[in-house]
Amino acid sequence: MPAALGGNVRTMLDQPVGAAKWLLEVPASDSLPVLVLFPHAGAGAAAYLRLAQSLTEVSRPLIVRLPGRENRLSEPPLTEVRQVIRALAPVLQPRLGRDFLLYGHSMGALIAFEMARLLSHAYGMPPARLVVSGMEAPQDCVAGRNRHLLTDDQLWQVVHEMGGLPPELADEPAMRQMILPVLRTDFQITDEYAFRVAPQLSCAISAFAGSADSELAPSDMLGWQAHTKGDFEHAVLAGEHFFNLDPASGFAERLRQLLLD
Repeated sequence: MPAALGGNVRTMLDQPVGAAKWLLEVPASDSLPVLVLFPHAGAGAAAYLRLAQSLTEVSRPLIVRLPGRENRLSEPPLTEVRQVIRALAPVLQPRLGRDFLLYGHSMGALIAFEMARLLSHAYGMPPARLVVSGMEAPQDCVAGRNRHLLTDDQLWQVVHEMGGLPPELADEPAMRQMILPVLRTDFQITDEYAFRVAPQLSCAISAFAGSADSELAPSDMLGWQAHTKGDFEHAVLAGEHFFNLDPASGFAERLRQLLLD
């Protein structure tokens, strides 16, 4: 199965659902900084496992797993970003330690941003850095998008045009039936996201864009600079919307360097 929407990692994903049901912990040394990965819409932890495993020499990865997918398939999905962070924060906070980095792609970028705000302002635990990709700045999110209200065929076509559906998945009815409800509720998170003004983050922000991303122009990510009092980095890498999961884009190596800084 392709990286964008899944992966063959059943032995790791079938762990018991308990206090850590929100997180797939990738084995790494406890002495390393924590890297929290927030997947894009429709994806589970499996989609980010290869990226996370490539970074275990420099980080201790935790991949967020939202309700409604993988071993949380029977749980009702959440449809609002602040519902997600309020439920996730009490599980995530004790596992972060003093040195951690948050990374999110597309929908995951919004969740990572709001989590960085919550941890900074409510817990007094700012991340060392917030890394985002494939998503315009929160204040620039288009209001009134209704992708989650599209018909099944229309929604499936939208995701296909984004490059998230390889042929073997797009033509499989059983996979379509399983994935569409998750895609719909995840798109509702971004469609109905309402930006709220709050103090700037103290951590640095790195914003990465794909050079051929049909969803947004690279310049659309420059607005992320408004959310930090620290350093800001804007970089354009080769690839389409899911460049972050393509080893050829060099994104994993850029993330590695940020973890080493």
